[in-house]
Amino acid sequence: MRPVWWAFGGFLLLLLLWLVCAGPTGYSVSGTPQALIILMYHKVTPDPRSGGLGLRVSPEKFAAQMRYLREHGYTVVSLDDAAAFLKGVKSLPPKPVVITFDDGYRDNYLYALPILAEYGYPATIYLVAHAVGRYNFFDADRGVQPRNEMLTWEEIREMRAKGITFGAHTLDHPHLTHIPPEEARRQIAGAKKFLEEKLGWPVEHFSYPYGDFNSQVAAIVAAAGYKTAVTSRQGVNYPGANPFTLKRIRVTGKYSLQRFAHELDRYIKGTADDV
Repeated sequence: MRPVWWAFGGFLLLLLLWLVCAGPTGYSVSGTPQALIILMYHKVTPDPRSGGLGLRVSPEKFAAQMRYLREHGYTVVSLDDAAAFLKGVKSLPPKPVVITFDDGYRDNYLYALPILAEYGYPATIYLVAHAVGRYNFFDADRGVQPRNEMLTWEEIREMRAKGITFGAHTLDHPHLTHIPPEEARRQIAGAKKFLEEKLGWPVEHFSYPYGDFNSQVAAIVAAAGYKTAVTSRQGVNYPGANPFTLKRIRVTGKYSLQRFAHELDRYIKGTADDV
């Protein structure tokens, strides 16, 4: 019987070690709350005619950033898993990261998708519903940005089959605090309904255009049936965070790889000032 007891004792020891290393849900091994990083991108393209480096990251830089995440212990997770983590019902591996893209540019399909697929990374793209298959009328028509092609319905379906989640970015990309509440409700709830009817699957995540929101707008998003909403406020998120005011870290084409690494590190360590 001795070998049986030894085997059982060994199992208990392994279980104890796993519990100690894993820690409680939402906490690191040191006992401090585990931070969730959400990265914010827009365009991934080599073409300078698509706009400035504030919204555009070259494919070479994007690939280097994705490789950096892999080589430095970050784990890219889906937004659905991140939402469950923030609610305290799911644990995540160390240094979890969510990758997001705003607007739904076609270059996300042409350039970002192959790089994401190479690493097996999930990501979330927030679509301006009325811009799908068209162009970025919401800023090109005002002369703020050059005209860019947006994702088509067929490309969206193909990307979903490769691990990409799609959220809503309103119908027309307005400043939600600058319009009447009833119009904000139409833009928010209407985008969800429109996209779900076109795509045939649930659209459960939202991004505020221009990062513009207040408590009333956030309440409209929650009432519309979304699970999460991301802002443009800089910072990381911890278990128990309000799921409708999630912070992100913006990545621009001006960042060197060293700057990208520094931004991640300072927010993880809590040495950055949240904006």
